[in-house]
Formats: sequence, C-alpha cells, structure tokens
Amino acid sequence: MKTKLGILRPLVPAVLAIGVIGSTGCLFAGSLAIGMAVANGSFRVDHSRVWGNSTLFSGSVIETATASSQLQLNGGAQVRLAANTRATIYPGKLVLESGYGQLESWSGLAVEARSLNISSLTPDSVARIRLDADRKVTVAAVRGAVRVANSSGLLVARVEPGSSLDFEPQVAGAAAPTRVSGCVLVKAGKIVLADQTTNVILELDGRGLEAEVGNRVEITGRAEGTTPNVAGASESIAVVGMKEVSKGGCSAIAKKLGASAVVVGTAAGAAGSVGAAGVAGTAGAAGAAGAATTAGIGLGTIAVIGGVATAATVGGLAAVGALPGQSETTPTVSR
Repeated sequence: MKTKLGILRPLVPAVLAIGVIGSTGCLFAGSLAIGMAVANGSFRVDHSRVWGNSTLFSGSVIETATASSQLQLNGGAQVRLAANTRATIYPGKLVLESGYGQLESWSGLAVEARSLNISSLTPDSVARIRLDADRKVTVAAVRGAVRVANSSGLLVARVEPGSSLDFEPQVAGAAAPTRVSGCVLVKAGKIVLADQTTNVILELDGRGLEAEVGNRVEITGRAEGTTPNVAGASESIAVVGMKEVSKGGCSAIAKKLGASAVVVGTAAGAAGSVGAAGVAGTAGAAGAAGAATTAGIGLGTIAVIGGVATAATVGGLAAVGALPGQSETTPTVSR
C-alpha cells in the first residue's frame, strides 16, 4: 500500500496542473474574439488607450479621439467610426452611443441607436448613421435599402438607396400618435395608405376612407396594436382625422404595390363617404393634432409612426464623400 501511495504522490501536481489548464481553456473559450479594431492613431477599447489595432470581444467599448477607427468583424461586416465616436460591439449587434459611423457588408449586423433598430435589407449594402445632440438620428442608405424599426420592432421607415431620413424617437407606447401623408389605396379588399416619406404601408380603419381612394391625404390616428390583414402593411391605424392634400396622382404607386387607386361602390355610398370624411377632417383632425402636440411632435413633422418622428433630409449623409475625421490612408494591421 505504501508503495502505491509513493507512486501516485508525484502525479497529484500534474493532475492539478492539467485541471488548471483545462479551466483556463474554458475561460478563454467563453471569450472568443469577434473582430478587430484598426486605426492610424490612438483610440480607446474598454477605457484603455491602444495604438494601431486591438482585438474585440463581446461587449467591447470603442471610443475614437481625433482619428477614425475601422472595425473588422468576423462575419465580414466592416464599420468605420468617425472621430469622437463611441460604440459597443456584440456578436451580431452594434450599439452606436455617440458620433457617426459607416457600415459596409453588414447584412448580419443590427445597429441600435437611441431606441431605433437599424438593419440592412440587401447584401453588400452601405449605410451611414449619425447621432446629433438633439436626439436626432440620421440614416442614409448609400447603397442598398435600410430598415428602421422602433424599440418594439415596429417598422417605421424603409430608407431607399441614395436617400436620407432624420428620425427623432418620441415617447412611445400604445397612445403614441401617428401622423402621415400619402396615397389612399385598396389592397386585398382593405383600405391602406402608402406613406411617401417613410416608404411603409399602413392599414387604415375609419369612416369616410373610401371617398379618398386614389387621392393624396394626410391622416392622424393611433396604432390599434393588432396584426394588419394586408400583407406588407406594418401597422393597423385607427384614423381620427383626415385632410385631402391633392386629388389623384396615385396610379403609379398603386401599380407598384399591386393595389388599386379606385374603389367600386354606388353613388349614394360615395356621397355618404364624403360626408363622413368631412366630419373626420374637421372634428377628428383637431383632436389628433392636439394629441400630437402633447406628445412633443410638432405640426411641421412630415411623418410620425410608432412614436418616431421622421423627416426627409435635404443634402444629407448620402451626399457626404467621406467620414468626418477619416484619414486618407487605410489603417493597417500590425502583427
């Protein structure tokens, strides 16, 4: 027995060492690198200053100073952060906390910016996102289309290639007002509105809508919180106010969406609809406008959907040639 113990005693340290190595291996396996940050100059990763490049892990915080930084992620996405920008990176998600960034080939990467969820709708797309001090978020689709949703996942805009939109998240919730303009159409037997600013389709519920089919209108209302019956519609809206902007001019958009710009009905029915529309356009519009003002949404806002105010950007980020603070030379990785 003593002989056996003498033989086993030298093996104990070796077994313990193997156990420590195995535990360390598991620790590193749980912290796998998800990419690399590269810059021609210094920047901060997890509050520590680094030069040249640094490995990124889940939850890494990147802060640029006077030089821009480029993030190269394992999934193939590339993110360029301008000077004075802060972001946190996770597998499949980038949280932009301040500043300005450009995303390339980012179809597998979602961006969170001030409660907005921004994602690519096409492969190999290029988008630019900027946060301003007044809570405004500007999104530009340089190449490919971009989807913008609110914190609940509701689609609030589709940014088309070559265009830019400004977003301002408001107080969201079931009572968040909706105020949009566009063409009233018939699709799948339902009345819908194709919004001209956000490029989304809303299913409408209310009186007097049939009389405005084929016309451009501005509606105010509230989200019903139910799943729309029309395929492609992002939300069902209970209309409380409606104002005609112009007659006709909706045939092209109707054809594009597979909808109709006319409705079949009797003359009496049409007349009744006109009367109902008149009531909604006067009494209802006043109440809805008051609700919008109470929520902090000015009457000059072009579109409000899901608690997010949206307006078209003139000469926005899509026209910018390079990121602010971006160096002329491409950052290189030192080994």
